[in-house]
Amino acid sequence: MAKSKKFSILWCVMAAIYAVWMLAFIRWDTYATANTLLTKDMYANKAVYYIWVAVSVIIFLLYPVFVNKIYYADKLTKANKIFNIITLFSGLIFITVYGFLMDPIKYTASMMGLYFPWLFKLWCVLSGISVFTNVLYMYRKNEYRNDVGVILTSIGCAALYVTVNIPSAGEELIMTLQCLAHWSTALIFALLGAAGVVIFLVSRCRLKDKKYIALTVFFVAVLLLMLVLLVVVGKSAAIENIPMWAAYLVLFLVNFTNIFDKKEVKA
Repeated sequence: MAKSKKFSILWCVMAAIYAVWMLAFIRWDTYATANTLLTKDMYANKAVYYIWVAVSVIIFLLYPVFVNKIYYADKLTKANKIFNIITLFSGLIFITVYGFLMDPIKYTASMMGLYFPWLFKLWCVLSGISVFTNVLYMYRKNEYRNDVGVILTSIGCAALYVTVNIPSAGEELIMTLQCLAHWSTALIFALLGAAGVVIFLVSRCRLKDKKYIALTVFFVAVLLLMLVLLVVVGKSAAIENIPMWAAYLVLFLVNFTNIFDKKEVKA
């Protein structure tokens, strides 16, 4: 447990800041009727809000456990593999289904969250855990140590909880503080989550591994494509899902296929 002490401290600090922010600065009904697009209250009552705060804080405290059990595992076990396969496909399936609950071209995941606030929270939980645990698994499987990558991914996943607790302001309230807080934290998750993957891929490219070079070019190209589409077409759930799908594909190929495994050279 000593090895993961710094990550335990990081997540405990973020959990404490999050708890204070939610309990002292965010009221349970702050955004319940803040937007005309919202068709129902986000929380049924204060008790439900406080339960959500407690549950989300507990989820924060699970992250250093993931670090200890995966990143610092003495040896990856079958249980590690099964757990990460489950988190990866749970995240992939859920964000895909969620993205099509409404018109994926007209609505963003955040705007859908105005109509399905609890599903949006589940989107946050599954997205964060699936990306985080599989980045850890990718590092450990390849005996790669990069604490910066883990820290960046940690901050990105924590930022998601600001995104879901400060809902989209909608197009009519663009550039408000609420909108900027929501968008900026969503962007932090996207950038830092991708950073954890890119850091690993670049390290493999430095070894002049052609397969990893091709995979890195693919992943970076997808990220650039998303940025171009955001500028040209605008935000939508379909466009937002593109980098997530690409990240899941990369994590699946590296973690659960032998395509990128090191081949032993026979004497």
